[in-house]
Amino acid sequence: MYEKADAAIKAMNRANLKAFGKLKMAKFDELHLIREVGEVYAASARMAKKKYLEIFEDSFFWMLVELGYEEAEAARISGEEVPEWVEKLLEDVDPVTLYRFFPEMERKADRLTEALEASPDKNREIERALRWWTMQVTQYADNCVFQGRLQAMRRAGIERVRWQTQEDERVCEECDERNGVVYEIDNIPSTHWRCRCALLPVE
Repeated sequence: MYEKADAAIKAMNRANLKAFGKLKMAKFDELHLIREVGEVYAASARMAKKKYLEIFEDSFFWMLVELGYEEAEAARISGEEVPEWVEKLLEDVDPVTLYRFFPEMERKADRLTEALEASPDKNREIERALRWWTMQVTQYADNCVFQGRLQAMRRAGIERVRWQTQEDERVCEECDERNGVVYEIDNIPSTHWRCRCALLPVE
């Protein structure tokens, strides 16, 4: 279920590791620094948005198919509706991260710029910034899986859903208690950082 997200996360992590690594060799005069840092985050965000579209569409499409839609019809609906859902996902305040994607990206870029101007250990600041940015892009990738399935079920008129964990060693105590519990689709509990649970339709 999270395979496509996992592959996207790995690809983004590789690209971001390379991009942030180049910052370690950048010239640290003020104007150059602002531009370099801004470009790194902007390029990473563009890649992330593209990946989120792919993840959300995959999750949305296969949920529709699971619910009985023909693949051609599911593909048509996905193509029409998914871009708007991803825009909403990135524009709204996320209930897990408690921020909006792009304003938070800009805040992180500003924070790194300031840290590089002030800190004697530039590499440490870059590595710290990369960790925080990785957490952000990873969380939204996981969220695209969860939300893709959820919105497909809403689209199909499903009213109740069953919480399903991955039933592995990574399941937290909170989610383990929810496993198998049925919720009204408009009254489901919030996920958490790196939650990999899913919702199953109750017809």
